[in-house]
Amino acid sequence: MTDRALQGLASVLLAGACSNPLAAPDAVSEDGRWRVEGQGSNVVVLDGGRAVKTLPARRLGGNEDASAVAVRYLPARRSFVIAFDALAELWELSVDPNAPPVFDGLVHDYRMGEGVASPGFLGVRRTPLPAPVGALAVDANNNAHVLARSADAWWLVNLDIRRPITRFELAPNPELRRSQGDR
Repeated sequence: MTDRALQGLASVLLAGACSNPLAAPDAVSEDGRWRVEGQGSNVVVLDGGRAVKTLPARRLGGNEDASAVAVRYLPARRSFVIAFDALAELWELSVDPNAPPVFDGLVHDYRMGEGVASPGFLGVRRTPLPAPVGALAVDANNNAHVLARSADAWWLVNLDIRRPITRFELAPNPELRRSQGDR
């Protein structure tokens, strides 16, 4: 993607960010069937109002607990993206029964079965970030990109490659810094 295209995408997302609520600890799918909500240090997935999965909000293999502070639904991907107060990563949780498997860690060649996968349906794809984020903006037409707000920057994150691709500097936001424990 060119710099001009990235700036255009970021402009669209930022414009939406100004008019949409950004930090809500729960979200509902377009059809109303699925709901993902932060409950303390857990992320709970509800199907038709019934809890079907509870995930501890912590790093892979870690023990530090966090709380979900922003959850958004991505209609084109049939997934939810989740941000945490004390966890420097975004989670993408798919509610698509045909979602591809999730590979955590390094994989030499997943097509040859060299990696250990977890199921894609209701599985978590983790995107490491430089800092925890407290707000999210999404574009209904381009769900591969999410705009995530940390205390002093917006990060344009590509969920397909699972990494931030650009940073937009901001004046520090004391409210977000307080909620993230002065990181």
